[in-house]
Amino acid sequence: MDHLRGKTLAALILSGVTAGLTGFLLTVALHYIQAWFYSGGIYGDISFREMVESVTPAHRLGVLLICGAAAGIGWFLIYRWGSPLVSVKNAVLHPERGMPFVTTLCHGFLQIVTVAMGSPLGREVAPREVSAAFAAQWIRLFKVDNDAKKLVMACAAGAGLAAVYNVPLASVIFILETLLIDWKPVSVASAVLTCGIAVYVVRLGLGDLVQYPLPQPEFDDTLIIWAFFMGPVIAAAVSLFEKSLTRAVPVSHMKISSIAVSIGAFGLIGLIAAVFPEVLGNGKAGNQLSFTCSIGWSYALGLFAAKWAAVWLASRAGAFGGRITPTMMLGGMLALASVFAWNEVFAPIPAGAAALVGAAVFLGLSQKMPITAAVFLVELSRYSPSYLFPVCVCMGTALTAQSFIKNFSKKKMNKV
Repeated sequence: MDHLRGKTLAALILSGVTAGLTGFLLTVALHYIQAWFYSGGIYGDISFREMVESVTPAHRLGVLLICGAAAGIGWFLIYRWGSPLVSVKNAVLHPERGMPFVTTLCHGFLQIVTVAMGSPLGREVAPREVSAAFAAQWIRLFKVDNDAKKLVMACAAGAGLAAVYNVPLASVIFILETLLIDWKPVSVASAVLTCGIAVYVVRLGLGDLVQYPLPQPEFDDTLIIWAFFMGPVIAAAVSLFEKSLTRAVPVSHMKISSIAVSIGAFGLIGLIAAVFPEVLGNGKAGNQLSFTCSIGWSYALGLFAAKWAAVWLASRAGAFGGRITPTMMLGGMLALASVFAWNEVFAPIPAGAAALVGAAVFLGLSQKMPITAAVFLVELSRYSPSYLFPVCVCMGTALTAQSFIKNFSKKKMNKV
């Protein structure tokens, strides 16, 4: 397809509008549910991190047990009586199949409810799926040509990401880099249009919300040297993280026993949160600590291990959610801990900036979207674009090390 036809353009515009409305409504719902369970229903300027830190360990455990029950019962009902779910990637690959509208809405809202209550997974999958489900309706309404269906579905899903995180440029790259794998002018134009509309709509309701408003440290060239050597460390950590998740085989939601497994897994997460409350939620709480260098190396390593374990448990329980912010938190904590050791031996570097670099690289490698991740972190924090340099250096050495690790693993498997 070399140009946009009228029907396709209409579907893209409506997809952008509904993605923006979806992002707005799900964000407001997330914040009100968080306030309901952790601050007595008082919704204000207090962050989720401050909410979970202010309540007792017993309170956190109680909410996580309720969360486990909600997750277990909710997905049991969806799988037992709902239509078969279709992932965004499958919907883009096979747009003619569409997405079950009501089931996808229920599935997306349940993700937001569980993340708001403390599930350690991300909140970004829900708006992507719901936005894509609306796009499927517009495709059907306007009878969009077959060759344009994939484009509309991908742009709608990316627009959902743009709306929920206020990151239009990173979402455009996400669409092109991971969903379409296509950089044709018509694809770029469609992605820019849809994401732009979505972000404009959500800003009408929430304003220009910066996810991580951070002080701008003076750029230090020593950060480049640290980034060069930190890349392979992050690559090794990502490899181990991915291997561990392959062993977290999700419980079957068709079995009623999945409810008990979910309650048990989230109960364990609640026990972890007694010591590390910042593991609760998608990972923003931990990122706020690492990006501002508000903790020491020992607590950073503790949170790194705790978040890893919490994500594993939630995955084993069959909970749904994203991996964007959780992997950012893992990368930020690992980078922050390394900086404390680096600064003892070499010329000191800004720890918060290093954590941001580590978060971007861990995200890029684990989610297979290195370009998106680099731009994503800059848009989230409004950091100076000069910090793209250390991100690129670290990403480059990390990707190189990752390829060596994968080749070594393949050779080892072949020998066996």
